Amino acid sequence: MKQVVITGIGCITPAGIGLDKLWDLSISGEARTQTINRFDASRYQCQVAGQANDFDAQQALPPRTVKRTDRFTHLALATVNQALEDARLTINDEEGVRPDRVAVTVGNVLGGWEFAERELRELWRDGVREVSPYQATAWFPAAPQGNICINLGIKGPARTFVSDRASGAYALMHGADVIRRGQADVVIAGGTEAPLSPYAWLCCQTGGYLTRHGNKQPESAYRPFDRRHTGSVVGEGSAFLILEELEHARKRGATIYGELKGWAVGTDGYIPFYTVEPHGYVLTKTMQKTLRHAALEANNIDAIFAHGSGIPVEDMTEVYAIRDTFGNRSRQIPVTAPKSAIGHMLGAAAPTDVALALRAMARQELPPTANLDQPAPGFDLNFVRGSSQKVESYRNSLVVSRGLGGVNACLVVSAWPTAA
Repeated sequence: MKQVVITGIGCITPAGIGLDKLWDLSISGEARTQTINRFDASRYQCQVAGQANDFDAQQALPPRTVKRTDRFTHLALATVNQALEDARLTINDEEGVRPDRVAVTVGNVLGGWEFAERELRELWRDGVREVSPYQATAWFPAAPQGNICINLGIKGPARTFVSDRASGAYALMHGADVIRRGQADVVIAGGTEAPLSPYAWLCCQTGGYLTRHGNKQPESAYRPFDRRHTGSVVGEGSAFLILEELEHARKRGATIYGELKGWAVGTDGYIPFYTVEPHGYVLTKTMQKTLRHAALEANNIDAIFAHGSGIPVEDMTEVYAIRDTFGNRSRQIPVTAPKSAIGHMLGAAAPTDVALALRAMARQELPPTANLDQPAPGFDLNFVRGSSQKVESYRNSLVVSRGLGGVNACLVVSAWPTAA
């Protein structure tokens, strides 16, 4: 069976540009969520977010590209360029990888509402002639996928996944399947999200993601698994990985960061649709199926990157699933949710967690969950909190991703011997 390895990483997050900035913030245990200043959020229940303030599309991309696309596409394009540079990969027929042997998979939840809202205001205020001709193509979730393919001349399979917060995990899994089926040698896989516009933020609020508390202390509003957890703080940003067939990576002398070893999905199918099955049974089965797909036992997993939404019922059922999957060992295996430092990046969350897991395995050290001061009653897992935790012989990470309506997705990411 073909092996899927990771040879390039790109990310833009509220921590800054690149994985080094993200790692440094995550390992510090500090949080960078803040009061929203992109628009007037004073009338919203949650006024806190993770903002990728260091990213300036005008500096990173051609002006024409910026003009005809939304910020979530800007973030994706810049991050893909970063990942390709990190992988030392070029896409062309003469040298590098053939365009028809490269695929693109993207996860996204909300689409491009910053662009759409601006143009719809123009429509109602000044009429149809004032609306951008790019309105029809700028807002929809597949816009990053299309623009990545156009800009890079990619001719292989391309697909966008909209599976709520599990969208990025679906993109990674499908990308790995594409390689295993021999449809591509390289897959650009990841997610992107730019939720900071009035309508997009309203969607997050009515969707039930957001904490209604913490506006007075924005840096501590997101508290996964903590006794004061009340919901998520959402962040903007993008993360893309270069997935590559192992022999293809070896032939070109690529640096290998790790292996995407196993994955699985499951759906609760539980009413009411906006929450999760209350015992964590389906998430447990998804974790177990992921381990079987990776040909690993539960005792082979050295750390868990939890979904950690901070929504009490989701935190509770995730704890149940970890207990059921790992049994007596569930109190020893370290569990972390470093996304609390930057906000839950929705469609980009799972690729970001995978990037952090790769760095954590290379350093043999786990970043803590910011703001996890005292676990909620009955949450008796080995949470990494306060400061980072050293992990000896750290080889395999389980990454958990979940979406509204009971979408469960899990991945096993494994270290590569030369990655350290």
